[in-house]
Amino acid sequence: MPERLLVVNYRLFTPGPVEVSEEVLEEHGKRFPYHRDRSFAEVVGRVTEDLKKILFTDARIFFFTSSGTGGMEAALVNLFSEGDEVLVTSIGKFGQRWKELADTFRLKVTYLPFEFGQSVDPAMVDDALRANPLIKAVLSTFTETSTGAKNDVKTMGEIVGRHDKIFVLDSIAGLIADELRMDAWNVDVAIGGSQKAIGAPPGLAAVVINDRAWKLAENSTLPKYYFNMQIAEKFRQKGFTPWTPAITVMMSLATTIKKFKERGIENVWADHAHWASFFREKAGTMGFSFLPRNPSNALSAIKMPDGVESTPIIAEIKEKEGILFANGQAELKGKLIRFGHMGHANEQDTLTALRVLEHHALPKIKEAQ
Repeated sequence: MPERLLVVNYRLFTPGPVEVSEEVLEEHGKRFPYHRDRSFAEVVGRVTEDLKKILFTDARIFFFTSSGTGGMEAALVNLFSEGDEVLVTSIGKFGQRWKELADTFRLKVTYLPFEFGQSVDPAMVDDALRANPLIKAVLSTFTETSTGAKNDVKTMGEIVGRHDKIFVLDSIAGLIADELRMDAWNVDVAIGGSQKAIGAPPGLAAVVINDRAWKLAENSTLPKYYFNMQIAEKFRQKGFTPWTPAITVMMSLATTIKKFKERGIENVWADHAHWASFFREKAGTMGFSFLPRNPSNALSAIKMPDGVESTPIIAEIKEKEGILFANGQAELKGKLIRFGHMGHANEQDTLTALRVLEHHALPKIKEAQ
């Protein structure tokens, strides 16, 4: 037997990429079809229709071989032209990413940042749109992976729709884990990633765009090629992607999305809500505290007290328990332990997380208090 290039001796309890089930890994490792074969177009078609049902929409769906950030860039470069005005809300690292993308492509940004751990105040979105009627769109985040906070997308959508603006949502982390009804909540563009709560390997981004937003896409003049939806639309109508996609990831995605549809997305949301709440209740009783005031069901972000660094704790758990939690990001590095309830939101993993955190993290936290 040939020597393996890499042996991974730990499990992912991170909020993306997530631990992938054996069934999905088996599908991912199968012999794959040619990307222009009709059989593959049928797989793309099934994934598209199932995802539409999960999102409660009949909008176009484009798949790009990229990370979620690629999906964000794809949305931005297809909707706007240089100098267009947008409102960017930020509650963490990925809200900041919207601003970085908008600045890169020379959009005029009205920036509405909130403290890490907070959620967007919808009333302030209303005020910003009233103050500047030239704003074309609002770019926001559903679930902020860096903090675990969730935005009130339903209320924000009502406000954005009332002002007749386009609502573009990074739903990469929250999709599947948190309730999202795209059409009813006036979300015009939603972006997803295969490696989060969808529970597939990394490699595919989905950009879901309705007819209102598509009108902007037809007039966008920002430079694009790989992410050009006008090119992609011609292939989409035939069931294909314009370029060679991550075929094996698409096959894995078909497996996970089908299961969600069969279980019923409301039941999937309820499972994530149950295990996220269960984890926080038990961990809170032990003595842990959490960062976000309005947490997502996709992850929990445990906050370190002053004098305690999360980095060595995470490394110790990985070495001794074979489990990897996520650190904080940017200014929160060393200040958080993030546990993803994605993909493997179940009793066994939740209880395991509680056990190892009680053993390795809690003594250090209590010692500092």
